[in-house]
Amino acid sequence: MKSVFDHFFYPKSICIVGASSKPKSLGYELTKSVKLYGYKGKLLLVNPKADEILGYKCYPTINDIEVQIELAIVMVPKQFVEDTIKNLLEKKVKAIILITAGFKETGEAGAEAEQRILELIRNSDARMVGPNCMGIINTHPPVKMNATFVAEQPREGRMAFCSQSGAIGAAVLNSLRETDIRFGQFISVGNKADVNENDLLEYWQNSDDVGVITFYLESLVDGEKFIKYFIDQKISKPVIILKGGRTSSGMKAASSHTGALGSSDKVVNAVLHQFGIIRADDLNDMFNSAKGFEEFPIPKGNRVAVVTNAGGPAILTVDSLEKNNLTLAELSEETKKKLREIVHPEGSVNNPVDLLPGGTAEQFKAVNETLVQDNKVDVVISVFVEPIMVKALPVIEGINEIISDKPIFQVVMPLPEFWDEYRSQSKTRKPLFRFAEDPAVVINNMITFNRKNESKRLTKETSSLKINLSEYQNRFLPPEIIAELVDYYQLPRVKEKIFSSDELSKSDFEFPVVLKAIGEKIIHKSELKGVVLNIKSKDELIASAIEMKKNFDESNIQLNSFLIQPYLETKFELLVGAFRDNSFGPIVMFGLGGKYVEYLDDTVMRSAYLNEKDIDEMINNTKIGKIIQGVRGEQPADLVKIKSAIKNLAQMMLNHQEIKEVDLNPLLITQDNKIFAVDIRIKC
Repeated sequence: MKSVFDHFFYPKSICIVGASSKPKSLGYELTKSVKLYGYKGKLLLVNPKADEILGYKCYPTINDIEVQIELAIVMVPKQFVEDTIKNLLEKKVKAIILITAGFKETGEAGAEAEQRILELIRNSDARMVGPNCMGIINTHPPVKMNATFVAEQPREGRMAFCSQSGAIGAAVLNSLRETDIRFGQFISVGNKADVNENDLLEYWQNSDDVGVITFYLESLVDGEKFIKYFIDQKISKPVIILKGGRTSSGMKAASSHTGALGSSDKVVNAVLHQFGIIRADDLNDMFNSAKGFEEFPIPKGNRVAVVTNAGGPAILTVDSLEKNNLTLAELSEETKKKLREIVHPEGSVNNPVDLLPGGTAEQFKAVNETLVQDNKVDVVISVFVEPIMVKALPVIEGINEIISDKPIFQVVMPLPEFWDEYRSQSKTRKPLFRFAEDPAVVINNMITFNRKNESKRLTKETSSLKINLSEYQNRFLPPEIIAELVDYYQLPRVKEKIFSSDELSKSDFEFPVVLKAIGEKIIHKSELKGVVLNIKSKDELIASAIEMKKNFDESNIQLNSFLIQPYLETKFELLVGAFRDNSFGPIVMFGLGGKYVEYLDDTVMRSAYLNEKDIDEMINNTKIGKIIQGVRGEQPADLVKIKSAIKNLAQMMLNHQEIKEVDLNPLLITQDNKIFAVDIRIKC
């Protein structure tokens, strides 16, 4: 079945509404780009004031076009956009790109205008890209479409690139001759009023012309839907995301420890890692990694051999290996023996292999051929700094000729004229890297993708405890409702009982106990002196309650009742928590607990769609997680119960969409290694 996105990327006809005869105008430059790149279909222009533009016939109106329009690109002034969209929909156009700006990005009036257009689209069977975008490219030879206002000639490739920012897209296209980036397909999505990254992810996964999927995104429209493609194992291609807005101020109005720790960028990092989605730090990393997947075999392991003719770049290369979970390969004695016959006596046959500045093209080729034959080597990084006596092109081309199932990544630091020579004279034009640190990032991303975790999910949305939480919106749940939820999901909790002030004096207790204040606005109890530990007598209990009530009255905070728990000898304090992210949905967290949790920040988070490996990583990637497994002869904690608490809390979040935040803090490990949640807060 043909996808609507085939009309965007493989149109047999393009209609540019707002094509212009004025050079340097967007309507003229986009039309010129389509012509110069050699579009294979019919180009239909709408301009009531011109008979032809750049040799193409102009139609006064959309209704004058008798040919079926597959893709319409709208560039008319904002005040004409709504009528233009209506006319296109009447003509049964299914693919529309709205280049025109001045909508949601400009404020309330623009947002209202965008919403009216969106309603028109949603009441049809058409899809719309934009507004406020810069166009579309498909380099596939039967199509040859560059419908952007950037006058570049992109080389054919198998990488798809979606940019939320038109400026970023334009900058990338303008740099093509310098970077040698090759596109299969490119699209700028602008405001993402209709078409967004989820649509493109699904389409590109199913496209035979796309091998690697890349995104520049400033936001994810529906992150939970995005990751469900990976949860359901519907995505098999490498997906690389460069996410802008890393320095977000975090989750405003978060009222729990978990919420306060869950700043948006941490969530993005955690979730992308969890589902094998590669996060790039910058454009250079993103496109280098895309080149890696497109042009090189994926390394079978992380053992790297380095060959160089310069010490400094080799040191930078080696430094970058450890940061990217790679290791220097231990070369076999047989390999070293062969290398001694090639390398100058004053060079080095250890890893890194140093050919010295005088290393020739023949030596570089022979050393690289020898290294890829070593069973202890998975990948080679060859670093060449061009000296006056050895030209770069023969060195690079010689290594490009090597045939091997192990990748060889070449870093070249040449004289400026080399790049033009390479583009015009190279037989292969394989990708080269300009910085010593680049290959390690690419190799790590390739290995990470190859080892991505697709084991069975332990949690999924299911029918669950029937409990009405709607009346508690924007409120913390009362203790009796918390108890019902916690017991149903088998979360470990300490025995506790609630008393009024009068009941405290009339009741008997088994001491020592803990006294806690209960009230809707009492959140961080220790800050308000709402917790007293290790109370050893009835008199001490009553006195503590009176003092606590006095403190809250003076602070004008209502204290409704008191909670009594047995006092436990604490060995460790953990945090198990959860919150609902605006984009990615339910997130769970594990780490060090207690009142200093925000300051020590020893926590790890994952999407609530967990599997066994996710839970193991959450524990193993925290300092407290390593400690509770037993250090210096200590008995390990009950990891089965801790893992069960994480999994069951994740299940609670999936089953109850009303719940926004949950804190089990602290989750105590006692001196005899029992586990109890002594403070549980749940907010809807």
